[in-house]
Amino acid sequence: MKKKKRELLLVFVLLASIFSMLIYSTLKESFRIVFEQDNTISLNQREQAFLAENKEVCIEVSEELEYLNFGFLEEYVESIVEPSGLKVRLVKEGEKKKAAEITVMNDEKRKKLDEFQFSAPLFQVSGTLFLRTDYEDSAKGLKGVCIKGQFTEVEKKTISYDGKHIYLIEVESEGAAVEFIKTMRPDCILGDGAAIISALKKCGLERDYKDMFADFFEENVCIMVPSSNIILYNIINQCISSADLNVLMGRAQQQWFGISGSFVREERYKDAAALLIVVFAAVFVTFFIYYKANRTLYDELTARMEQLRASKQEMQTTFNGVSYYMAELKPNGIILDINRAFRSYVNKDVLGCQIGEALELPEELQKALEEMMATTRQTGKGTSREISLKRNILEVNIFSIQSPKGEIEKLLFMAGDVTGERMAERQMLQDNKMIAVGQLAAGVAHEIRNPLGVIRNYCYVLKNMKDEKSQKQAIQTIERSVDTAGDIIENLLNFSRVSDKRISEVFIREHVDSVISLNNGMLKKKQIAVSLKCEEDFKVKMATESFDMIFINLVANAVDAMESMGTLTISIEREQQEFILEVEDTGTGIEQEILNDIFNPFFTTKGGTGGTGLGLYIVYNEVQKMNGDIAVSSSAGVGTTFRVVLPVSAEEDSV
Repeated sequence: MKKKKRELLLVFVLLASIFSMLIYSTLKESFRIVFEQDNTISLNQREQAFLAENKEVCIEVSEELEYLNFGFLEEYVESIVEPSGLKVRLVKEGEKKKAAEITVMNDEKRKKLDEFQFSAPLFQVSGTLFLRTDYEDSAKGLKGVCIKGQFTEVEKKTISYDGKHIYLIEVESEGAAVEFIKTMRPDCILGDGAAIISALKKCGLERDYKDMFADFFEENVCIMVPSSNIILYNIINQCISSADLNVLMGRAQQQWFGISGSFVREERYKDAAALLIVVFAAVFVTFFIYYKANRTLYDELTARMEQLRASKQEMQTTFNGVSYYMAELKPNGIILDINRAFRSYVNKDVLGCQIGEALELPEELQKALEEMMATTRQTGKGTSREISLKRNILEVNIFSIQSPKGEIEKLLFMAGDVTGERMAERQMLQDNKMIAVGQLAAGVAHEIRNPLGVIRNYCYVLKNMKDEKSQKQAIQTIERSVDTAGDIIENLLNFSRVSDKRISEVFIREHVDSVISLNNGMLKKKQIAVSLKCEEDFKVKMATESFDMIFINLVANAVDAMESMGTLTISIEREQQEFILEVEDTGTGIEQEILNDIFNPFFTTKGGTGGTGLGLYIVYNEVQKMNGDIAVSSSAGVGTTFRVVLPVSAEEDSV
């Protein structure tokens, strides 16, 4: 209790002190006369020798300050360097060889720090806006005037006030600005505050416009001296440091603009130190009262910080616990952090390395990874790709990590080993392919039996005929039959071979014809007529084995759906960079209730041993891998049509 009383007493004493200082300061005069001081400078021998040789120095005024009155600017600079005995003559940019330059100290000029030295500031120019006092609000925006060179073209297009665009008209000089204001009475005037006040006084319109304190810009004006002329730089800098710039500026303004500058306004407190003490005391007391009154809030904040640390710890544990290879990257691909799985995979320190180098990727895959990162940086969307590395297949994903402002500040690399999954998929495809081969075997055997029968017959002819012409015809017939049997066996072998997903270029109609030939036996057995519609054969670059799996499964489904005497219609059509394959049957059709389920794995309507339910599932997956699309339409008792859309030219990594 005693401690609480002491705290309250301390607060009371501090508040009393602050109020006493406030009362004392308000009773003092708000203005005082500033008397000029004797500002002398001390020069070394080299500087004195320089002044003995150079009685006058020519200083250039940069283009962005040409709107200022030259007489005012020259008198002000001369009064600053007067203690050195050096005469100053100002010229416009490019008029004469210069010794130094009066310029605005902006970012562009700062880049020249190695070539030039910049003096202490002569004064500040601040861009403000004076609005006409009788201006009525308008949705059309403001019409304003400024002196040429004060704003860039980009700034003029984007400058606005209070949500309204300002349409600026530029004039060449202060005199032109005076005439424009007198005759046109613009809505607003933009530019340096002192220059605008001077122009308004010359017009007698100082009461018609009011300063809105818009603060469009605020920049220091310095003297820029080449680094090679360090002596002149030291003289000018000493003069500026020893001068009372407020008094000199006031005198120049009084002379040229009629603005009183002999008096310097003080703030309510005697000096900056007193103001600082008062502000510090007020902040301390406010914080103390706030802390005592909101101790619960402080405790809650501490608890939240503990929760945040715990949450961060949990996230780190999760980051290290997942089996994916994860890395946090800079936007350029430099590794910032990795999880335990990634560290075990690379088995070395890779922090600070490029992600491609850390994974020891070949040059081709490093370029592919850089393209993925570039796409993620540009779009903000995740990118994905499979790569083969060290006999493993990795599924690589790259995501963006955005700041609260929506800027991409980091990238997240995540890779998973999908070797087992891809091997299982390939095995499943091969098993399905061999099932299809088994289903086609009877038809293929029948197709081979026909040419073999022809060969047998003509062998008999050769034995019993001595006519050379007849023998020659028999031999040609036998050769054609052998070629036919060979083509049938070659097609079957190509279809049954283990898939390697290679991209090859084929004529689509010719290729479809060769695949249909594998089904001829089954089609003839069920007396199914085949109609192939393709107005123009064209080249297609694709994974032919994937296409064969799609086409064989669709044809097999169509044949199974028709009892006998049906019609199988196959249509091929090209549309720009895609081609469309349609497989239409006149079978029993598919009921609408199950139409959405036919692409699901192990879904079948054949029952018993009639099917595995994987055919259409494989078709759907292969179409997706080929960056295509598949759709089905069916009517019960009428038939079914499968429509597959695939790209004409496939990339190597699209399957």
